[in-house]
Amino acid sequence: MPPTIRKGFTLIELLVVIAIIAVLIGLLVPAVQKVREAANRMNCANRQKQIALALHNYHDANGLFPPGQPLGYFSGTWYADVGSMDRNRSNWSAFILPYIEQDALGTQLQTLLGNQNGGYTCYAAFSTTVIPTFLCPSDPGSPKIATTAGNAQGFHINFIACHGNSFATPTADPRGLKLNGMFFGMSKTRMADVIDGTTNTVMVSELLQGSDSAAGGHDVRGRMWNTVRAGTTFSTIYPPNSTIGDNTQGYCGATQGAPCGAQSGTNAFTIARSRHSGGVNTALADASVRFVTNSVTPATWLGLGTRAGGEVVALD
Repeated sequence: MPPTIRKGFTLIELLVVIAIIAVLIGLLVPAVQKVREAANRMNCANRQKQIALALHNYHDANGLFPPGQPLGYFSGTWYADVGSMDRNRSNWSAFILPYIEQDALGTQLQTLLGNQNGGYTCYAAFSTTVIPTFLCPSDPGSPKIATTAGNAQGFHINFIACHGNSFATPTADPRGLKLNGMFFGMSKTRMADVIDGTTNTVMVSELLQGSDSAAGGHDVRGRMWNTVRAGTTFSTIYPPNSTIGDNTQGYCGATQGAPCGAQSGTNAFTIARSRHSGGVNTALADASVRFVTNSVTPATWLGLGTRAGGEVVALD
C-alpha cells in the first residue's frame, strides 16, 4: 500500500490566508476603537452629569453657585488685591467636593485655608489626589498630576465651567469680576439670575490637557489647585474644538486638539475641547447633558454662554 502523502499549503495559499487575516484585522481595529470611544464619551457625559448635579446641590445648600474663581483671575494688581489669600489658587471645582463624595478632601482644603501658615493649595499633600469624577478617559493626557520636574502643580481636571461668551480678563475688567456667564471671578450667581433659562445656558463643558514641557514648565489648563490664569473656566467666544488657540496669560503648551494662540495678561480665554469625534459634552444649567457639535452656529454658542443676554437659542 503506497504511503499517504499529506499535502501542505503552498506559498501562494499561505500568503492569501495572511492577506485575508490582515484585512479582517484592518476592519476590526477601527470598529473596536469606535466602540471604545463611544464608551468613553458616555463615561464623560455621566461624570459631567454628576458635576452638574453637584453644582445644583451646592446651590440648594448655599443659595448660590460657587464662584468660578474665588479671588478673581490673575491681573497686574493681583498680589495687592488678594494679599495673603494668594495661597488659595483653587476654583469652582473645590467647592463641590462634599457633593461628589470627597468630604475628606474638602475638609483638608478648609483646614489648609484656615491656617494662616498653611501654604499654597498647589503644594498641599492633598493636591495630588486623583478625583475620577473630574476626568474624561478620552483625553490621553489624563490623569495629569506631576508636571515638569521640580514644578509639581497637583491634579488637573477635564471639566471646565463657563464664564461667559467673551474674554476672562477683558481690559476694562482684568480680574474678570463682571462677566456674563455663570462662573467667573468672585461670582455669586443664583438660579434666579439665569434669566435666559436653564435650558438655554451652559454651565460646564470639557477641556484637553496641555503640555507643560512645551510651555516651558507651565500649562495652566485644567489645574485644580493653581488655576488663577483662566485655565478652568471657558468662553463660548469660539465654537468647540476651534483651531483658534487658547490664551492662558502666557502659560500654554500646545498638544493635539489643544492649540495655543498669542498670549497676553488681558483678553485671556480657554475654549471647550475634547477628543470625541465632532464635538463636546456640555452640561446646561438645568443639569442636562447634551453633545454640542463643532458645527454649532456661532450665534447659538455665543448665546448659550450668557446667563441673561436675552438671546433666543435652540440646540438641535
